[in-house]
Amino acid sequence: MRFSRIIGFPRIIGVSLALSSAPAFAAPPDPAARGLLAQGADAAKSDVARGLKIFEDGASQYATVPQFNYNAGVLYERQGRYDDAVKAYKKAIAVDAKFLAPVENLANLSVRRQDLAGAEAILLEAIKRAPGDLNLRNRLIAVWLAGGKADAAENEAKKILKADEKNVGALVNLATVFFRRNQHELATSVLNRAKDIDAADPSIYINLGFVFLRQKDSAKAIEAFQKATELRGDLPEAHNNLGALFVEAHDYEAAIVSLQKALSLYPTFPNALVNLGNAYKGNKQYKEAEATYKKAQELDPANSEVLFNLGVLHLDNQIEGTANRFDVAREYLNKYLSSAKGLSAEEKTRAESYLVEVDRAKKREEQRLKNEERKAKMKAKEDAKKPADAPKPADPAPGDAKPAPAPEPGGKPKTGATQGVPSTGPAFGSLARLLSTAVRPGSSS
Repeated sequence: MRFSRIIGFPRIIGVSLALSSAPAFAAPPDPAARGLLAQGADAAKSDVARGLKIFEDGASQYATVPQFNYNAGVLYERQGRYDDAVKAYKKAIAVDAKFLAPVENLANLSVRRQDLAGAEAILLEAIKRAPGDLNLRNRLIAVWLAGGKADAAENEAKKILKADEKNVGALVNLATVFFRRNQHELATSVLNRAKDIDAADPSIYINLGFVFLRQKDSAKAIEAFQKATELRGDLPEAHNNLGALFVEAHDYEAAIVSLQKALSLYPTFPNALVNLGNAYKGNKQYKEAEATYKKAQELDPANSEVLFNLGVLHLDNQIEGTANRFDVAREYLNKYLSSAKGLSAEEKTRAESYLVEVDRAKKREEQRLKNEERKAKMKAKEDAKKPADAPKPADPAPGDAKPAPAPEPGGKPKTGATQGVPSTGPAFGSLARLLSTAVRPGSSS
């Protein structure tokens, strides 16, 4: 099961700059520009390419309006065109350095691309330009947390809370520090305080969801992640987390919907692809599961868990186009054992037990095929012994003897009749596995 912690919130904006932390950033003075922004935002809801075209044209027509390049950057991200998104965000910043929404998204994109140093540099440069912007400082704390700098994150969060004791972002970051230290009650207390201040902030519910997961309360975790997606429908991490929990609950159709939504917002999201593969497997869509796992592997070759998932998938199921599923399963599981780093003794034993089962299953299958071949040969010999044209019994002529009547009720059955013989059903001896996700535990990021 693979969960992901949210870093930031790329979103489409029209005239209202809800995401920007800049104070009272004015809407474009030109009514035509405002109208075009609204038109692009509306079009993007159903047709990303059409919305993008409107924003690209707007950026050419209104060179001094940064929102066009910003929105184009958001849509480039949704298409997986990350280099184009970086260029668009930088153009927006060049137009107006005080417009901080593209700065936040640029940093978030760097985090998603595993470039924490780049994200930190982007935010530190922006903080130099706007030292009083607490939202930027909170984004920097989130980057530090992603890089494991818990002490620096805690100190900075406390500095922000001294300046603004009701700063929700700082409270959420501080709760994350406590969560990483397994201080779950303290984390919950801080998050509840943040919720009392602003119950509409989705990051609160995402973090509560992680606390509930650690406390093994999946029902509350699902409720928390669902609340986050209701408050903001464009958070890929929240949809991924919800989908992962639906897989765990064996609600595979709901999981597929949530994970496809996550991938529509973030097409190269490895965690969501792994979880979607698990959902397809649970829903018996084995070909789709295989293709999704392979896509996740292409995007993240270092993720050895995908190899384990592919091995189990082929061991348990015959996938169309696969000649010998047991040999394929063995190859994936051996690659997993040779490439996975930091495997626990339990994880290594589990993978080795599957390799043993591969050999056993292959022998059972070979024996089954031999038995079927032997039965077919015996039947062919028996059929060959039968007369080619056996005469059919003639119908009785009028006056011939009639069949004996059936015994009267209460009478004795005829000699040789069978009575009360139970039918013999097939014997079942296959190995049952409870493996809803087929991934290593403890892989939350």
